[in-house]
Amino acid sequence: MKLIKPSIALKRWHIVPVVLACVGVGYAVSLIVAAGSGVGYLLSGATVSGNAGVVTSAGALGGHMVVFGATPTPTPTPTPTPTATPTPGCSGGANHVPGGADGTGTCWPGPGNTGVPAGTSLTTYTGPTTITTDNTIIDSKTINCSGLAIHAANVTIKNSKVNCGILLDADLPNSSGWSLTVQDSEVDAGASLQSAISDANVTLIRANIHGGINGLECDPPMTQCTIRDTYIHGQAFIPNVDTHLGGFLSDGGQNLTIVHNSIVCDTAVNNVGGGCTGDFNLIPNFAAIDGALIRHNLFGANTNASYCTYGGEKSNSPTPHSYNIVYKDNIFQRGTNSLCAAYGPVTGFNVGNAGNQWTNNTWANGGAVPPEN
Repeated sequence: MKLIKPSIALKRWHIVPVVLACVGVGYAVSLIVAAGSGVGYLLSGATVSGNAGVVTSAGALGGHMVVFGATPTPTPTPTPTPTATPTPGCSGGANHVPGGADGTGTCWPGPGNTGVPAGTSLTTYTGPTTITTDNTIIDSKTINCSGLAIHAANVTIKNSKVNCGILLDADLPNSSGWSLTVQDSEVDAGASLQSAISDANVTLIRANIHGGINGLECDPPMTQCTIRDTYIHGQAFIPNVDTHLGGFLSDGGQNLTIVHNSIVCDTAVNNVGGGCTGDFNLIPNFAAIDGALIRHNLFGANTNASYCTYGGEKSNSPTPHSYNIVYKDNIFQRGTNSLCAAYGPVTGFNVGNAGNQWTNNTWANGGAVPPEN
């Protein structure tokens, strides 16, 4: 076998017997080593055992030499790069995006898990567009209309596609007793200057809401509005009109429950400056907002919006303050400017007002989102 010469000059020599193996066959050979150096020749292709070890050396011929009485530093095992485990049924893996994993083992509402369930057979709705009969249920229908009015209690629309806006007018007599639930349905309000659904005593469950100037608007004298597991997005882009758009808007009222939704105002600014106010807007224009639970929602980024959420204060309103507003465990996307919206994630939330709480609200990529007083 060819010998690889040592990388240092040797002054005197002696023979040290070492057992090596080559190509799987064990045999005894002698290595010539430098006295006192602990360094020896290495047979090409051989392996060593015992208290001898092979080390690399840039100065050695062949790049290797044998060291006696020392244990070579083992090559470290690379640490695997952790990868996100997608939640079954979610699109987007662990990302905080509509339809993607929400970090708790479930999916954020998005296009694939809201609206009309897959496989539903729809037939054309031929009933009245003003519903006046209590406990009416509209199921598995396509509703084509210029507007659907609710003048009754406990009206339910489920497993349906609604191609117009829906109005429960809270200013009408007896309206406090009217109510609407939209469940597993899609509402497309199109290029309307009205909200897709408004404006009191509405419950949304697994709905896909788009079009109109707001996804849902709830105003006084409402008794409650609830949104769960719903996707609100795609507000109307209307040229030549200075629109004020939003995912959700309350101008005052009480008993808001907004839990586990994906809400974004994602429309661009139009040619006269009309566009998004924010994703979720509590603005007490007509009355104080008293009682709102906003928990574990995804607020989408749009650098064309002003703020992602308005938290219930308006200094120049006749009712400037809001109370018992609880923001908890919400996720804010950062967006391309890292602010969620043009100016920041939140404005108009007063931590000093009675019952107001701001708890564990975070950025999608980590870090706390502080309230603004």
